[in-house]
Amino acid sequence: MDQKLVELQRQLSAKRIIIDGSILSGLIGTLVVGSMYYNAEIFHDDYPPDIQEKAGPMSQRAKRQRRIVALALFLLLFGVPIYSNLQLKRQNQGKLTFLAAWLNAYAISVFFNLFDLLVIDYLLVIELRPDFIVLPGTKGMASYPVSYTHLTLPTI
Repeated sequence: MDQKLVELQRQLSAKRIIIDGSILSGLIGTLVVGSMYYNAEIFHDDYPPDIQEKAGPMSQRAKRQRRIVALALFLLLFGVPIYSNLQLKRQNQGKLTFLAAWLNAYAISVFFNLFDLLVIDYLLVIELRPDFIVLPGTKGMASYPVSYTHLTLPTI
């Protein structure tokens, strides 16, 4: 049992997790903030129900744009961890156990989720709240968060 743990520790790389977690966070952060800047209505369904109601139904244009953003998010959320595992396998001379690959991908996901929570959700949405994230016709509504309870991490 100790031999398997030693091998797992040898295969994992904190540096790889930090670098690839930062890459994932930067790419998705740029995509999300850029999309919100371009058209916040893309994220209509992520706003509180009364803000959604006051803003009205999502336009067909925003629905099409949401599909494009969702596809890009999907590709990044799966592509970066796969890329990271390929790099980790190369770093380990072609050897990488399933458990090491899974833990690496999980750690990268946790890294991104912390970035999302602290930078995008807390700093941008709650503290700074730039005008471009406010849906038209909803400025000043009490439902815009003043605190946040979004503390979910990826589950096993």
